[in-house]
Amino acid sequence: MSKTIWITGAAGAIGSALAHSLSEQGHRLVLSGRHEDKLLALSKQLPAESLVIPGDLSTDSAADVILQTAQQLNFIPNGFAHCVGSTLIRPLHLTSASDCHALFAQNYFSAFYALKAFVALQLKNKSTASVVLVGSLVASAGFPNHEAIASAKAAVASLAQSTAATYADKGIRVNAVMPGLTRSAISERLTGTPEALERNAKMNPMGIVGEGEDSAALIAFLLSDAARWITGQIIGVDGGHAHLRPLPKT
Repeated sequence: MSKTIWITGAAGAIGSALAHSLSEQGHRLVLSGRHEDKLLALSKQLPAESLVIPGDLSTDSAADVILQTAQQLNFIPNGFAHCVGSTLIRPLHLTSASDCHALFAQNYFSAFYALKAFVALQLKNKSTASVVLVGSLVASAGFPNHEAIASAKAAVASLAQSTAATYADKGIRVNAVMPGLTRSAISERLTGTPEALERNAKMNPMGIVGEGEDSAALIAFLLSDAARWITGQIIGVDGGHAHLRPLPKT
């Protein structure tokens, strides 16, 4: 069954991979993010109908404006994937308060504002819906120098779980996907050269650095009716990095 799905952070590695996957399945898309040019370029590549509505989701009113515009153009979403994110690798004693506030604005508050607006729309329309928020592996595993971003992504996971509990009886499903290291513009420092890619792959139990398509595949499933009995889950897509401790190779 075709849906209309809102993707925020749609121009990023995971968001764009998800857009391609969902569009190929025939779903209509609302594509949001801060970079209109990248969103328009993505939209032109998609086989199904899509609508570009740029906006900075870290501001309180942006999500409401985006959804109001989408409704006016007859794109009323009943699925939502929040793929917005940024990172900072810096030890706590060198992380300024402004750094931390910026990370929470970009990662947590963007999810809070967008999810709040999306849920309000579903309640108004008395519609069932599915939501996936994208967090990070670092929220549940202690990685050095990740104090600020790990805290922000942990807040995203908690937001998903609590919202799932509040609205489960309304048919609004909310899950979180927690990717491991994934090749993208924001991870270029760790994946931008063959040497860096090889070094970081060796740290993973499967010896792999993720691609946007890896997380997008799970997100697409969780948004689908095939996942109708799955809500409140925090699921890693990380090659087991958060939980597995393989024996050292000799």
